[in-house]
Amino acid sequence: MDGFYFYWACWISWVLVTFFMQHSLARTLFALAILLTICVSGFSVDLAGHRIFATVFLLAVIGYLFIFSSKRVGRGTFGSICIGVGYAGLLLWELTNPVALLLPRTFLFALLLFALAYYLTRELYLQIGIICVGFAAGEVIYLFLLDVYGLYQEAGNFKAMDILGVTMLLIIGAQLLYKLRHYLRKKSKWTAGSSS
Repeated sequence: MDGFYFYWACWISWVLVTFFMQHSLARTLFALAILLTICVSGFSVDLAGHRIFATVFLLAVIGYLFIFSSKRVGRGTFGSICIGVGYAGLLLWELTNPVALLLPRTFLFALLLFALAYYLTRELYLQIGIICVGFAAGEVIYLFLLDVYGLYQEAGNFKAMDILGVTMLLIIGAQLLYKLRHYLRKKSKWTAGSSS
């Protein structure tokens, strides 16, 4: 059932953004980006005999907007190149050696992409931008690599979007855990200071 994790991740993200983020332009843009991603996920175009879903183009635009908003364009571009090459490499590895997957591919790929993004930066907006651009680039790189061998491939289909959805949930979950830890640490310092 391809697309299940993608839609769940999108709707969970939309609920968190809409109801738990502070009222700001960033919240509106986040919610709009999530809804746009859901809306265009079923549309595709045929380029050079390959099917490319509209989410690939939208993710590249959204990702670069996040990278530019973080003011670290160089780091964001380098990180998205790393993610793109790494993701395309994972897809090639799966194609040549499908038996070696220890976990379901969606979770394995999502964990590896999340770990790489978390290693590259701890800034939330930059992580989201790096993942979006890198994911879109990785899909296109993989498509062109298979085109050399005359193999047909879809870029940005629901099977791939499941990986992106789980990766985004991991990023949001890590951010929520960080905020919870920060809140509990602040609360414990306040409690310790008031009891003395």
